[in-house]
Amino acid sequence: MDTVQLSREIFRKAAMEAADALRVENRPLRPNVYVENQRSLVAVVRTEDRRSGIAEALRLIGGVVSAIENLEEGYVLVKPNCNSYDPFPASTHPKTVRIVIELLLGEGLRKEQIVVGDMSGPAWLPTEATMEKNGILGVAKELGVRVSFFEDEEWVWVKPTGASSWPEGFRIAKTAYDASRIISLPCLKTHQFGGVFTLSLKNSVGLINPADRTILHKKPGPRIAEINLAYTTDLIVLDGSQCFVSGGPAHGKKVYSGVVVAGSDRVAVDAVGVSILRFHRAEGIADVKVKNHEQLKRAAEIGVGYMNADMISLRSSNLADDEEFDDLMTFVKHQF
Repeated sequence: MDTVQLSREIFRKAAMEAADALRVENRPLRPNVYVENQRSLVAVVRTEDRRSGIAEALRLIGGVVSAIENLEEGYVLVKPNCNSYDPFPASTHPKTVRIVIELLLGEGLRKEQIVVGDMSGPAWLPTEATMEKNGILGVAKELGVRVSFFEDEEWVWVKPTGASSWPEGFRIAKTAYDASRIISLPCLKTHQFGGVFTLSLKNSVGLINPADRTILHKKPGPRIAEINLAYTTDLIVLDGSQCFVSGGPAHGKKVYSGVVVAGSDRVAVDAVGVSILRFHRAEGIADVKVKNHEQLKRAAEIGVGYMNADMISLRSSNLADDEEFDDLMTFVKHQF
């Protein structure tokens, strides 16, 4: 069996095995802990060093400790973008995964309290092979944390109130459903096949079962948004040091953007990310106002987060002393 046939077979098998998935109560979204005067905090840092940039972005919003406060039992799911095995920015950079796990360990979490999990796209299964090729599996093994390949594990059926484009609900990985906290590590890139862009909202696609994933792109905007009602992102670290401004999700025109974005509000973080893509004249984004993107609009409507400038508090830091960064931040602040 060649790799394409193997991927399709794994995809079909995971879909079939989820047919009798346990129907469970959808859990309410946890409160955003990264707020200032009831406004969602979002940090944007210009950096030439990934580690210092992530550290500074987290410092600006209150540190990684806020996301895991009072977590004595249970586990944190670290959710990278492993749609394919193609290198960053197609996939989350393995160094970003390493930095975040090391920060969690540094705050006192035990290794068994950290799980790295995802499910690759239908052309790149099994996820284990994808994670091995993009370097994330090696990082997890070296640091001694568990890895979850969702296609090999259990699924649960949820039906969130407000997910009107999913009238029967959908299935998500039980590893995500049971997680006490979730940290999302999305990429900054365009997506030529559905959804226009892939940031934190679309990072949720790796959580849903193949049977549901096959219909996602028939109504990509609302369905991507509504998946996010099934789980909470307690922290988002978006490594935007490079991005795709056309093509995607696996291959595209690459631009050096040099930023790290952090927060917990998926809509606010993605609105900032889309603004950055717009600044770089990204295809399908440059000529569309941020507030008019269906994915963002629907997510804001159903309460996943805020896109209104009055409800977002932007904090920035220019570690690279780059004059263009001031232009970028001025541009971003006028986008929503």
